Amino acid sequence: MEKSIEVEIRGRLNDVEYARIKSFLDQHGTHKESHEREMFLLRDYPGYSKDFVGRDVDIRLRNTDGSCEIMLKRKVENAREETSLQLKDTNLEAAKKVVKALGCTTAVWMHRLKEVYDYENIEWSLVIAPNNIRYYEAELVVESQNEIPAAHTRLEMEAKKIELEVLDDTGTRELIHRLDTEANKVVEL
Repeated sequence: MEKSIEVEIRGRLNDVEYARIKSFLDQHGTHKESHEREMFLLRDYPGYSKDFVGRDVDIRLRNTDGSCEIMLKRKVENAREETSLQLKDTNLEAAKKVVKALGCTTAVWMHRLKEVYDYENIEWSLVIAPNNIRYYEAELVVESQNEIPAAHTRLEMEAKKIELEVLDDTGTRELIHRLDTEANKVVEL
């Protein structure tokens, strides 16, 4: 079981911006991985909220290129503490049956393609969702709550240095709304 506090920012990208930042990271960063991820964001549990920004607890089933896990994220200030429970299965069918028996009968299905880089000791993910919705995520992992503000400031500064938009809570809600209406779908488990 892995636990950490993830401090993250994101911003929208169009095709031209995606190509520009990918080229920049190919030249100046280190490509860590490319992966395809299918996720099921569970909905029927205490702490769930449709509002991503205000959600206190986020529980997902994730399959990243055949590596499956249950991911728990708890809100800590403007960051999230993560706990990963690795599964031995290479698909999520058994996990879906188990969480359904626990009362989670519906989920938000998500599919993402990611290019992940390290640049300036920050993890940068370039993400493509269905319907060609593109965005980036930049994250730092910290050990304690008192490190969150400095990490958030550093992420914003580094994103602005490479001319990337940094979404505030309103912009994040707009991106998530677009993903929910154009890329994600509610499914029965």
